[in-house]
Amino acid sequence: MKAMIHTAAVLATVFSAVWMVESVFAEEPQKGWKGNVEGGYIQTDGNNDSKTFSVAGKAEGDFGFGKLTASGNGLYGKSKDQKTGVTTTSNKNWLGNLKYDQNLTERSYLFASETVERDTLKGIEIRYSHQGGLGYYLMKSDHDTLKVEAGAGYVNEHPVKPNRNKGYPAARGYGEFVHNFTEKTRFEQWVEYLPNLKEGKDYVIREESALITNLMGQFALKASFLVVYDNLPPVTPAGTPGYQKSDRTFKTALIYTF
Repeated sequence: MKAMIHTAAVLATVFSAVWMVESVFAEEPQKGWKGNVEGGYIQTDGNNDSKTFSVAGKAEGDFGFGKLTASGNGLYGKSKDQKTGVTTTSNKNWLGNLKYDQNLTERSYLFASETVERDTLKGIEIRYSHQGGLGYYLMKSDHDTLKVEAGAGYVNEHPVKPNRNKGYPAARGYGEFVHNFTEKTRFEQWVEYLPNLKEGKDYVIREESALITNLMGQFALKASFLVVYDNLPPVTPAGTPGYQKSDRTFKTALIYTF
């Protein structure tokens, strides 16, 4: 309950900040909204072998002086446990993120974000991550974009039993690179580092590489490879298989842009 109240308070603060800034800069023309939805097929290996369908979406509002982004993704499918050989329906795995970027200069900005995720196959019933910090574009051109972000915040984590719920201060380092080969084809890569500031061995690294090419009109094809490394995964009950530190996901998806 405390985590939900904390989450609601953070979101209210973000929206209040957006409203106040918009009032101050009311003369700035809004650039409007854009976004995309995608669906695809995933084959994974790691904690489990699975054939999974995926859905994802993203909406981005550009106000000129700042940007509000809402995104989410989810997985569902059949999985086969590597150790027991039992095939079951996988749990619903999902993640949602709300992030606001407030421009400081042409290349620098402040950000505040709220992330909620669930992945029981990795031992996480629910996790709330509240983050804020500074971002900077090292490169910003029509062909190449490179940005970095550094920040800190607080994480409320509810792992599967027998683990206890925990909360801890966390830092965040993030880098993202985009290269446009042509008007229709681009390469994207990002990496994120999330350390627990109370326990040095507890950190998560996420990295994704993707190739996206337009097919026709508003449709595009995306092929991506995601690696998630959790150096200190939750423990499992005695006599049950442990959670692996690394999970890898190869995904192909059809994207519709609006």
